[in-house]
Amino acid sequence: MTLRVVRHGDAAAFLRRAEPWLLTAEDRNNLLLGLAHEIAEDEPEAAEAERTPPAHDESSPYLATVEEDSDIVGVAFRAPPHQLLLSELPAPACAPLAEALAEAYTTLPAVMAPAPAAGAFARAWASLRGVATHPGEGQRLYRVDRVIPLRASGSVRVARSRDVRLVTAWVEAFADELAMSFRPGRALIADWIERGWVHLWEDSGAPVAMAVTRGHTSRGVRIGYVYTPPERRRRGYAGALVSGVSSHMLAAGRDFCVLYAELSNTSTNVLYQRMGYRPVLDVVVVHFLPQESL
Repeated sequence: MTLRVVRHGDAAAFLRRAEPWLLTAEDRNNLLLGLAHEIAEDEPEAAEAERTPPAHDESSPYLATVEEDSDIVGVAFRAPPHQLLLSELPAPACAPLAEALAEAYTTLPAVMAPAPAAGAFARAWASLRGVATHPGEGQRLYRVDRVIPLRASGSVRVARSRDVRLVTAWVEAFADELAMSFRPGRALIADWIERGWVHLWEDSGAPVAMAVTRGHTSRGVRIGYVYTPPERRRRGYAGALVSGVSSHMLAAGRDFCVLYAELSNTSTNVLYQRMGYRPVLDVVVVHFLPQESL
């Protein structure tokens, strides 16, 4: 088996090579597809020839296909300073991938991938860089093709420009609760709102819950940033919002919706399954730490 890691100079080139492969498991690869498309939208107009990736630049995105002969067997994606994302990947591919990434980055904060790939890559990177690994949160990817509606007092609406301050505060609170390193700024949230991606549940004229639709692929969409302020919880708002947004996405032409739930949050996992979501894939985050920190 001849394995090689091919780093692409921009997201557009990465998608030209990798998108057909990613679409063969579109639900599992929604996160990778969605992020690559978002980066591609922000790139300068595509050049006739693919751009050359920087030899070593800690701030540059990393978009690579892992190939066996002429067949793709996995992909790797990173938008610094955030963690590395991997698709499903054969274990023997992880050592050469770690070596290729070491040519681009001195350190990595973490890797998020399906459990077997995450473990194999983490061992390879730890051995290469002499760092320690620390298992983080596990998450389950769910998919729904037909929604079982959940009811609550109120109704859903699309967020408007006047909601930017509220949504920004809620996104910050959501990130705090999950200890997320990525914090979308006000400008990015305003862009989400302008695109019609932010949905609010209102009760008695007041917003009481939030959900964001991203990862708009050819057949699917990803729902995330599901948040209800603590004082508004246990009234069914989040369930009604997610089921309502999911139903709307399917009625608008999407074949399926996906979302992630932390495995440790039993109530959330039960809630999503009540509305028709079914497990697709488990992923895990493995953090990389200096040896002396453990």
